[in-house]
Amino acid sequence: MNKFVQRKWFLHGCFWILYTLYFFVVNALGNSRLTLAASTVTVFYCGLIFYIVYLILTHFFGRGHKLQGVLLMMGFYLLSGLIVYYELYGRIGLEIINNRYVVAHHAFSWRKYLQTFAVMHSNYTVMAVGYYSYKSKLLEAEEKLEAVNKRLEAESSARSLQYITLSAQVHPHMMANIFSHLKNRVDLYDHELGMQIAEIYRLMKFYMEAHRVDGATNILLSDEVAALEQYLSIQQQVEPMPFYIKLCCSGNLMRFTTAPTLLQTLAGNLFKHAHLWDKDHPARIDILVGHAGYWIKVRNRKRAGPQMVPSHDVGLRNIRTRMEYLFGTDFSMEENQDADHYELTLCVQRYRQ
Repeated sequence: MNKFVQRKWFLHGCFWILYTLYFFVVNALGNSRLTLAASTVTVFYCGLIFYIVYLILTHFFGRGHKLQGVLLMMGFYLLSGLIVYYELYGRIGLEIINNRYVVAHHAFSWRKYLQTFAVMHSNYTVMAVGYYSYKSKLLEAEEKLEAVNKRLEAESSARSLQYITLSAQVHPHMMANIFSHLKNRVDLYDHELGMQIAEIYRLMKFYMEAHRVDGATNILLSDEVAALEQYLSIQQQVEPMPFYIKLCCSGNLMRFTTAPTLLQTLAGNLFKHAHLWDKDHPARIDILVGHAGYWIKVRNRKRAGPQMVPSHDVGLRNIRTRMEYLFGTDFSMEENQDADHYELTLCVQRYRQ
């Protein structure tokens, strides 16, 4: 019931019913011939004036179409003026509520006609303008309140994410001490393994920096390529079988930026889904930097047989979301594949002709 009462049309209907009764009582004091039916018809027409003017203000002036709004308003007043003339001096004569005379068959008077027209239209036009101004201010206040609430929600969410991220991280100094200790101990027996431990620490530190809430959202392509090379170097020691991934770069990698860990995500997909053990047909990661942007192309042969690790496309969705956040419409991603081959192309074009 409460929702029903709150509905706009119900409240407006109640207002006009009460206003009709008020209109009749007040004006009947000065015109004993005024009937409730005549008051209802008069208020109904005045209500039409109110709503038509309000709609013109909302749909034309409110959207910046002022010329169309002015022309439509003039056309409405002209049409309404003809209707008022017909009602007052035509066959269907109505009593003027503020004077004790009947206008049916009464001699035409510009003064009385303009007075009636002005009273009817100016009052309800002012009401419509006031209501439109009130609704506009109310809408503006609601939008500001919503923006403030969203900003507060975003700040709260950011603080929460920052706390979770920082809580989930191991302090870099502690990690450095641990890996340094391990490297020194291992170096005595296996220098190559000690170097590998140092590489693992540098890569882990890169990941930790990339996932800081207050950290950089993008890094130079050259830094991302260096991190990828570290990742592949470590994987060479970890994978039980030799794998072949060819990384080719051309152009100035210092000119553009990308999302941190993007290339490692692409390489990780290769280890999960690509056939990497054919030396003559290696998987390829090509990075081409041009004047207006850069391209990253990943090409590989698919593994034969059932996939050992199911694909959920989480990594690619993550890449698309992060790159669109950074570059918007300047970024595009396209996949092409057949039964045996797969190709992914990422493109960032910052300067379009």
